[in-house]
Amino acid sequence: MLPKIIVVGTYEKETLLSSLGLSTASTMGYEGSEGKIDDLRHFINFGANVSVGSSSMSLVIWDADQLSPECQSVLLKPLENSSESMSLFLIASNENRLLPTVLSRCLVVNKIDDSCLDVSHWKSVLDCFVKGPARCLSLADELEKGEIESTLEELITKLNVGLSTEVTKNRLKVLKLAIDCLAKIKFTNVNVKLTFGNFLLNAWKLVKP
Repeated sequence: MLPKIIVVGTYEKETLLSSLGLSTASTMGYEGSEGKIDDLRHFINFGANVSVGSSSMSLVIWDADQLSPECQSVLLKPLENSSESMSLFLIASNENRLLPTVLSRCLVVNKIDDSCLDVSHWKSVLDCFVKGPARCLSLADELEKGEIESTLEELITKLNVGLSTEVTKNRLKVLKLAIDCLAKIKFTNVNVKLTFGNFLLNAWKLVKP
C-alpha cells in the first residue's frame, strides 16, 4: 500500500482515524512534535515487524510536518520499501513542511476545507491584489522571514483547496509561483523580502481585473 500523507486542519484523532477507516485499536501512533531520530527509527522498525504478523495494523505519525529534517530523513528508506503488509499514514497540517523526498514517496490526500483554514495571511494577500504594486511591496517590507513563509504556506494551501471546486490557468500559475517562491526562500540564500515582493507583483499581474 502506497504510504499516504493526510493533510488536515484541526482534528480529533478518533474522528480522523474513523474517516480513514481505522480505529485506535488497529493503529500504532507516533507523535511527530516530540520526534527524535532514534525513537522514530525504533517505532518504524517495530511497526514493520508487527505489520508482518498483523496486516490489519497501521502506523500513524501524527504532526509529521513537525518532524525535524533529520527525523524525516529516517522515513525515506521505509517509505521507499513499504510493502502491501505495512500501512503507513503521515498526518500533517501543511505538507509543504515535509521534505520533497518524503512527498515524492507518498500519496497526498487533502482533507482540509475552507472552514479549517486560518485566513489572516490570505486576506493580506487579497488586499495586495486589490490595491496593486505599492501594497505588494509594502507588505513584503512589513513581514519578517517566518511570517513570509507562513503567508506562502497558507496561500498554497488555500489555492490547493480551491482547485477542488475551480481550476483555472491563472490559479495554477499563481500556485506555481507561490511554491517556487517558498522553495527559494527556504532552501536558497535569496533576499527574502525582494523575492516575496516579486512574487506578489507577478501574482497581481495574473489576477488583476
